[in-house]
Amino acid sequence: MKNTKIIICLILSITIGIAAATPLIRAELSVKPWVTRVQGPTAPFNIEVVYVNFTITDPDAPITQTSGPTIDYYAVINVTNPSEYKAILSSMWFNAAQKIQSTTSQTPLIDLMNFTSEGGGGEAKGAWVDGVYYNVTLTIPYPRFDSNGIITESQSDLTEEELYTYYYQWIEGVQYFKHTVKEETSINTYTYLNIDGAWVDVTGRVTIDQTESRCGQSYMSVGMITNHQSENYLGSGSKASKDNEYDCFFAPGESRLLVISGSLDHWAFLGDINPVDVIQSGIIQTLAQAQSFVDMDPYGENNTFIETSVTTAEIQTLSLTRNGNSYIYNAVLSENQMFELDRYGLEVFIVPVR
Repeated sequence: MKNTKIIICLILSITIGIAAATPLIRAELSVKPWVTRVQGPTAPFNIEVVYVNFTITDPDAPITQTSGPTIDYYAVINVTNPSEYKAILSSMWFNAAQKIQSTTSQTPLIDLMNFTSEGGGGEAKGAWVDGVYYNVTLTIPYPRFDSNGIITESQSDLTEEELYTYYYQWIEGVQYFKHTVKEETSINTYTYLNIDGAWVDVTGRVTIDQTESRCGQSYMSVGMITNHQSENYLGSGSKASKDNEYDCFFAPGESRLLVISGSLDHWAFLGDINPVDVIQSGIIQTLAQAQSFVDMDPYGENNTFIETSVTTAEIQTLSLTRNGNSYIYNAVLSENQMFELDRYGLEVFIVPVR
């Protein structure tokens, strides 16, 4: 296999497909107005991995595109709200690898990986194309491209009901997509705009108003030994939403021990670094991330949205101790203590060994 490096791009501001083009002259349409985002107070959480257990089954099993040894992992992360604000923990991420390093949002992923193309979409209040200003559109899903750079279909894994909830609505603003492609010895970026409900190549002909950031700090993992596991504490489908009773609010100064666990299963993307070798070396790096926002009404006057969301990240180098077929990092438990898991499978408490 090729030595593939995995890039994890954290979306700091999550907004679903809002915007794109047609001059705002149709007063008879029901058009959702553009929402201007303004920066409000934030509550960056402190995070620290305090316990990790990697358990390996069949460590000598050959690695193929679809299979390999079984690696189960269990991580406990100490999460603290050090701010003066009551804040909500919306999500957590965890990753472990031989080496993890941060990149910048301006670094094209195509330069960091063996990609032939990459792309991403966003929104802005308006755009000029050939002297015409566009600032209203019927929204559509973002595009996909075939190997020749031709649009093949819209980019969406949503159900039909979700599609019509988030798209196919008249809205003020523009919706754009930038597609970067390796072409022989050069790398070129093409810009597409949703004009009248269709993606149009406007490369070299467009000036887009100041855009909203879709992707912030990124991280590159070499010698990956976990999935980039995430846990959502808000929204449908999360463990916390089963009975809507899990408390994801953190008071000022409050700390909790949260759990993220899983199994390594996507072997096709590992490259030529054996994850078992990485674990058995006894030295790994972990990346933990937490997204939080201040508990306040985010909607201001004059169609403004007060941005209080913030993501913090911590890269740690950990030394693992072998115990049978498990490799453990422990900075929190004494010999006569153990973890007791809550009924949601989200949080642990330190209790005496029974």
